[in-house]
Amino acid sequence: MAFFRIKKIKGKEYAYLVENEWSKKGSRQTVKGYLGKIHRFQLKNDVGFLQHLGIGNFENYVNENDASKIIYDLFEWEFFKFGISKEEFSLDLDERRIQQHNKKIVLLINDGYMCNLTLKNLLDFKSENDEEKDGYMYARAFVEAGIKVPQEVFVGLFGKLYKTKEEVKENG
Repeated sequence: MAFFRIKKIKGKEYAYLVENEWSKKGSRQTVKGYLGKIHRFQLKNDVGFLQHLGIGNFENYVNENDASKIIYDLFEWEFFKFGISKEEFSLDLDERRIQQHNKKIVLLINDGYMCNLTLKNLLDFKSENDEEKDGYMYARAFVEAGIKVPQEVFVGLFGKLYKTKEEVKENG
């Protein structure tokens, strides 16, 4: 199982994806990938998701927007809450990238690692036809990305994930 590891090099922090490998000699950690330089943030604007977007009717919002738009709004909300400047840090959901000056970065917020890997894991989530396991894994993808998704938003997104699968089965 892979996990995140922070290394301090010359006073600066960098994140890596690391995996434990077991051998007769014991556990060895292998770096699977460089995630980027870490940027830490403190909460600046404690505002709810629905309030931030000015949403009066949550059901209409979920019904009228696709999952990628809702996820984009969640990222925007977290940027606002932590005072993260979109001029300094660029977020491109289509390319599955979050960068600063065209370099990989990791935004450490809500005890999560907002980076290219967690962004990709969240946006490219594939269900395995096990609703309970899928719910757990989808929630984990949000937590790892540092997004504190409100319960009703998560339920709406998860419903869209399963609704889309059912539509594909019916039309396939």
